[in-house]
Amino acid sequence: MGTSNSRKQPTIRDVAKTAGVSYQTVSLVINDKPGVSEKTRRQVIRVMDELDYRPNRAAQMLTTSRSKTLELIIMDVGYGGRLADSTKNMAHFAKEHSYSLLVSETTAAELGTALENAASRLVDGIVLYAPRLRIADEELDRLRRNIPLVRRDYVPGSRLAWVGFDQVYATRLAVEHLLELGHRQIAAIPPTSELHNGHWRHSTMRNVLAEHGLTLGPTAEGDYSIRSGYEACREILDTRQPFTALICGTDGMAMGALRALHERGLRIPEDVSVVSFDNSELASYTEPPLTTVEFKFINQDELAIKYLLEIIAHRDMELHQRVLMPSLVLRESTRSLT
Repeated sequence: MGTSNSRKQPTIRDVAKTAGVSYQTVSLVINDKPGVSEKTRRQVIRVMDELDYRPNRAAQMLTTSRSKTLELIIMDVGYGGRLADSTKNMAHFAKEHSYSLLVSETTAAELGTALENAASRLVDGIVLYAPRLRIADEELDRLRRNIPLVRRDYVPGSRLAWVGFDQVYATRLAVEHLLELGHRQIAAIPPTSELHNGHWRHSTMRNVLAEHGLTLGPTAEGDYSIRSGYEACREILDTRQPFTALICGTDGMAMGALRALHERGLRIPEDVSVVSFDNSELASYTEPPLTTVEFKFINQDELAIKYLLEIIAHRDMELHQRVLMPSLVLRESTRSLT
């Protein structure tokens, strides 16, 4: 006769007995309610971990009207780039606050359906990453079906909740750095203008140069991929228009551009200075290492989750926008002309 490897799952009463507290105290801890000292709360959580106790989610929802689940909806993202890292980061920060993170993908045409599906899953809140989405606040407010929602994008035209890096300031940092070094002929490989970031980067480059009586040199858009940077740089070089500096939309695109420049026998930074955006890991390992505008994406990931949890806890709070400020990291891909 065989033996069973299964064992009885611990109950809330087992936790209470082992921790030496009441059933009601454990319930308060599980549902994140007040009325329990921090010492007792830590003790109960420790016992729950030791017993491998898992609260009954259905019972919790009946008690708290919350599912303890968030959803990340990704919309119309062509090139993922570092999306996997951001997804992992947001799942981690959600878990730190006892939430699970679901991930789904949709398109602009199906956004309403995606939000409807999220509502049917009874999620407590949504992080929307939709870098191409242009939608009126009133329409998005209607589609979200009263579910707390935070956009993880820089969308200064929106008065709804969003968390993003200031793309205008970021671009100004890059352009003014080159101007300070004496560059006046500046080419660019911005992200596609279909993306919010691409629109702001491209328009800001032109505006900052115009402030100095200059115009932007040859330009070709990329899609964030290394290949697009390579192909865009070849397109710029084929115009035979002179330039002493090149602004690339991401470190990855800059990596492709560096290859194209080297193939044409151009030296960096002796012949062309290159500045990019992100300060990803590869920026330190290109030849030469890249001068780049740093976006600390992990801060954006954390803030998006924390802001969403604030809205969930305070449903009547006034929505606002949280703008993160980047910084310039100087390396060896730019040089002074003076």
